[in-house]
Amino acid sequence: MLVTSPSQGLRRWRLATLLGLLLIVGPLLAMLPYLASGTEAVRLRNSLLLAEDLSAPPDWTPPNWPAGFLQESAVPDPYFVAVAQRLQLAALPDDWAKALAISAHLLGSHAELGGGAIQGSLVETHRAIVERGDGYCADFVRAFNAIAAASGLQVRSWAFSFDGFGGHGHVWSELWNRQRQRWQLIDVFDNFYFVDGSDEPLSALEFRKALSAGSATLAYRPLYAAARPGYEIPAKAWDYFRRGLPEWYLWNGNNVFAYDASPLVRSFEGKSRAAAQFGAIYAGVHPALRMLATPANQVQRERMRALHWQLVISAWLAALGLVLTPLCALGWWRARRARALEIR
Repeated sequence: MLVTSPSQGLRRWRLATLLGLLLIVGPLLAMLPYLASGTEAVRLRNSLLLAEDLSAPPDWTPPNWPAGFLQESAVPDPYFVAVAQRLQLAALPDDWAKALAISAHLLGSHAELGGGAIQGSLVETHRAIVERGDGYCADFVRAFNAIAAASGLQVRSWAFSFDGFGGHGHVWSELWNRQRQRWQLIDVFDNFYFVDGSDEPLSALEFRKALSAGSATLAYRPLYAAARPGYEIPAKAWDYFRRGLPEWYLWNGNNVFAYDASPLVRSFEGKSRAAAQFGAIYAGVHPALRMLATPANQVQRERMRALHWQLVISAWLAALGLVLTPLCALGWWRARRARALEIR
């Protein structure tokens, strides 16, 4: 039978405690590079949200939402119902006219649109856009989708990045036009919709296909003619969109009100957008991210998958450390007492 002296036990418990601390601190240190900037924090968030890649263009249409799509289930916020009523959306002839009216409201309520991220609730985001002219593309999309949902429209959101599915990129809405029975892309932040050889607004994937093919008839039109375009020089706009072609992805949900009403989101909203988003992930109200798989982005997708599993393993190790450390510290304390008694 192996007999352990108090001194030997003390050393072993000390090592075990240090191992537990290492299991906690190690994963945190590994994540530090991703917390050094906002775009890298977005990459970290995106990797946590990865769902199955889109290996083929999504062919589903409302009301036939695919499995896993977080369709809005919450009651619309009365604030946005009132906005929809003020815009008299119910009286407009079709869904496209409603989308144009929402776009004009967001683009034309303030004389100057200055940009800048808004870290607030849906209501605060809308007010910052129309009262101060603040907001990045994601803020405009949130406000557009909220007003759309409050008026009975169905939308989904596409995005693209320039940095391997990180935080440097763009997001826009896609409207399901019930009268035309087709999706239509709306770049409300840049004040664009897109056509190709006719006046019919293109869907997101129709736009992507035409841009990839170098269509000579592809063009953009203003959603609201009185507002500034996102790019004054067309060549810069087309260069921007072409550079984003390899890294498209779809947000797998449109639950803007359920997201905003989550207690975990509300507790952090206005203080830290990153914390609010991670709270939404924990609460299960943040839509998953589905990368559009192409040969051109295979490396980027593999890196994101690797980061995803790094995070999962790190989380399990840290959890193990949180359990192990106090138990080992207790054993260490008891071993020190035993050794003290032995010395006496």
